[in-house]
Amino acid sequence: MVIWFIGKSGSGKSFFSKKLYFFLKKKYKRKFFFLLDGDEFRKYISSDLGYSKLDRKSNSQRLINFCRYLDSKKINCICSILSIFPNHQKTNRRIFSKYVQILINADYHLLKRRDNKKIYTKKNVVGKDIFFPQPYKSDLTIENNFKNYRSNFLKIQNLVLKKINN
Repeated sequence: MVIWFIGKSGSGKSFFSKKLYFFLKKKYKRKFFFLLDGDEFRKYISSDLGYSKLDRKSNSQRLINFCRYLDSKKINCICSILSIFPNHQKTNRRIFSKYVQILINADYHLLKRRDNKKIYTKKNVVGKDIFFPQPYKSDLTIENNFKNYRSNFLKIQNLVLKKINN
């Protein structure tokens, strides 16, 4: 199973994916889970790539291939990535044994105000300079206002538990 968290920088993808990872590891002690953060993947695997649209596409394809490898080994993967290519999301639904896509939405002005990593001061930022397209068929959309994270996490948890048990 691949659980694919998508959204703009700073929207909460990493936060929710980490919470889910630790929850599932505790609940399913005999299943393998792997947490894959897009920023870390870029740092260690795709450090040769920049932030152009073409480089972002190559990085996304590498991440998909890595998830495909984990999925083939029956390792459940929780991935957080910007994921700005709807055709990649469409492919994911076809190639993974089970696939759950969760969109984390947050208002641009709120993201810019909360900008802990100073991402929105840079160039080639998705959601600022690069268009963030409507994702292809998200299973769940979370409107993150950074206040009601418990109820949002409960929605994520319920969806994933339902998918795991099907």
